[in-house]
Amino acid sequence: MLLALAFAAGFHWCVATSAHQVEGGDEASDWWRWESVPGHIRNGDRSAAADDHWNRVAEDTALIKALGADTYRFSLEWSKLEPQPGAWDEAVAQHYRDELKTLADAGIAPMVTLVHFTLPGWVADQGGWDWPGIPEAFAAFATKAQKEIGPGVRDWITLNEPTAVLYLGYVTGTFPPGKTDANALDAPAKNLLRAHALAYHALHAQNAAVRVGLAHHLRLFDPNHGYNPFDVLMARRLEDSFTWSFPDAVESGQLSIAVPFAAPVDERLPEAADTQDFVGINYYSRDRVRFVAKPPLFHEIVAPEGVPVSDLGWEIYPEGLYRVVTEVARRYAGRPIIITENGLADARDAQRAQFLGDHLAALERAAAEGAPVEGYCHWSLLDNFEWAEGFAPRFGLYEVDYVTQRRTPRPSAAAYADHIARNSGL
Repeated sequence: MLLALAFAAGFHWCVATSAHQVEGGDEASDWWRWESVPGHIRNGDRSAAADDHWNRVAEDTALIKALGADTYRFSLEWSKLEPQPGAWDEAVAQHYRDELKTLADAGIAPMVTLVHFTLPGWVADQGGWDWPGIPEAFAAFATKAQKEIGPGVRDWITLNEPTAVLYLGYVTGTFPPGKTDANALDAPAKNLLRAHALAYHALHAQNAAVRVGLAHHLRLFDPNHGYNPFDVLMARRLEDSFTWSFPDAVESGQLSIAVPFAAPVDERLPEAADTQDFVGINYYSRDRVRFVAKPPLFHEIVAPEGVPVSDLGWEIYPEGLYRVVTEVARRYAGRPIIITENGLADARDAQRAQFLGDHLAALERAAAEGAPVEGYCHWSLLDNFEWAEGFAPRFGLYEVDYVTQRRTPRPSAAAYADHIARNSGL
């Protein structure tokens, strides 16, 4: 049974995608190269045409409209807009301007992400997030994108999941640049923070009315055994470093990352202080952590048992959304909160409707207790290319046939539409 939830008037209902995952043809990016190396992507998948969203903007906008959503979070592809340094592609810029107009005509507000994991190949050639010049290059891109594409866009997200960029790109090596050294986080971490800070100030300089934030991956780490002090210590260290380091840094200007048994990152960047106008939360799951006396990470993630899990084996834990939202409200009092991603891999669509109801109820409970929650973006509108996992995971409210590119609404799309209809205008 679907119940009306007591969200405040003006609560925004949203769906989310990212350019590389749905547009196709992202040939000038670091990820296009990464996918070409055997073993990097599950089943040898390549993003290729992805969902062909590049050619189906009107069709996909109609899908958003059919849900009743009033907001769409999507990203601009830097590598398409600036495939070579200083070489701005006006045709690509016009495409994005047209997409914004299509959304406006449908009554859908944009939430624009500037970098959702991918980088132009020419940036990667100079070291990617290790390159000392990347903060200035990114800020220049942000400035031009706002001026040339979205001068009227209110809500901007500079970076998607900076701690995931660090962990997956520099610790586990499953994302570009494929490094596996937790002692090598210092330069990319500082550059990510500085890039955000420079872009934040640049966007505000051009339009004081904009709101700028990040989409933080707020994952919970709980000890496998609460009575084991080593499990407890490891879980706390991981959560402090992975979950809270960047949200704290853009409040205080102090970046502190203390990955267990690795060189700490400790950087004071005053210009990064007070640079999130809202807190974007990407929440999916929690990990249970067990200490193991084995380098380099000295911990392992324990597979969940006896609880529902997604197709990726992630625990379905709606209480975690309540926990992270209430903690954000406590840490960053007064900051508006937007759930910028929440969803699950569920190819059979057997759990998504329940997942939606349970997570929205957890979110409503946090809001009822005073958390300033403004909106909820479901990941994702469409099945898409899920990075190192390829096309196997199915996160979409709409199923995509990658041969025909046909979109088919799953039953959970109707469930989400019902939630929106019942809870809009309260």
